[in-house]
Amino acid sequence: MSKNKRDYYEVLGVDRSASTDDIKRAFRKLAMKWHPDRNKSPEAQNKFKEINEAYMVLSDPEKREKYDRFGFNGIDLEGMNFSGGGFSSFADIMDMFFGGDIFGGMNGSSSRRSRRRRVRGEDVETTLTLSFKEVITGAKKTIKYSRYEPCHECDGRGGKNIRTCPKCHGSGQETRTTRSILGLMQQVTTCSQCGGEGEIIGSPCPVCHGKKAVLVKQNHTINIPAGVEEGMHLKVQGQGHYPVKDAIPGDLYVRIHIKSDRRFERRGNDIYSTIHINFIEAIKGCEKKVDTVEGPTKIKVQPGISPGTELRLRNKGVPVLNSRGNRRGDHYLRVEVDIPSYKQLSSSQRQLIDQLEKNFR
Repeated sequence: MSKNKRDYYEVLGVDRSASTDDIKRAFRKLAMKWHPDRNKSPEAQNKFKEINEAYMVLSDPEKREKYDRFGFNGIDLEGMNFSGGGFSSFADIMDMFFGGDIFGGMNGSSSRRSRRRRVRGEDVETTLTLSFKEVITGAKKTIKYSRYEPCHECDGRGGKNIRTCPKCHGSGQETRTTRSILGLMQQVTTCSQCGGEGEIIGSPCPVCHGKKAVLVKQNHTINIPAGVEEGMHLKVQGQGHYPVKDAIPGDLYVRIHIKSDRRFERRGNDIYSTIHINFIEAIKGCEKKVDTVEGPTKIKVQPGISPGTELRLRNKGVPVLNSRGNRRGDHYLRVEVDIPSYKQLSSSQRQLIDQLEKNFR
């Protein structure tokens, strides 16, 4: 059988002096090319099986040494059972292939490298309610929320009598080997004993109970720019959860909620409101006191104005968010003419209306 086999180094396309990393890189490249789920050619399955077999031997220092000295006679291929029975389901194999760290360091080196990466805390979201006036002027507001921080009692260590996990030896991960139709497959998973921490806490902290972090109430003051909109999120960098020492804190996202004001309606950066005049004021014209976002002001209503006419107050709307030159929208005043019914008029008013009616005939 060994006469029909190709040299493992030839299969992976590497020299006999190749390093472990060289072998991994070669396997990764070939596996991605020949995996049957990516390559539909008839020879893909056998090709991938051959590649996997070569890698399983050359990636193991002990097996590689025996292979270098004795060739195929130095390794127990039947014992390794590259194509034996008891296969996992194909769905399990695909999950293993794409979900695990099969293309990473199978000797744990990649696990240790990943553990040295700084953890990033999760983001925190809270809601801030503003008045309509505060949207126009901007505001300085204090946000109250809670975030995780390293426990002050145990200094973020989780407790005392901390030792290296005996199962993963501090890597935080463990390797699982499974037989499949593609041969032996390895998957790196989170250590089941330490939960990926790489250590076991003998005496958990009475405050954080070994979690290393506690929930702490926060008061953070932020400046709200003028012109924010309903549902907008403002990002405050670095004020989210800070789960462990040396971690990168998450961010705080402040969701804006704006209280409605019955006097005003906002449409983009423009404001709309309604003023009421009687029919005499509509005929003769008048001066009216109206509410704006900057306070009461007087406007002139021209004689003979029609109901539904919109009067425009330039630059009296909502400020354009983060604009230069204090750009603002406009304020539109819709004129409503209140006309009483004939029955609502007094006797003298009816006489005047009757007289006016005769003059228009």
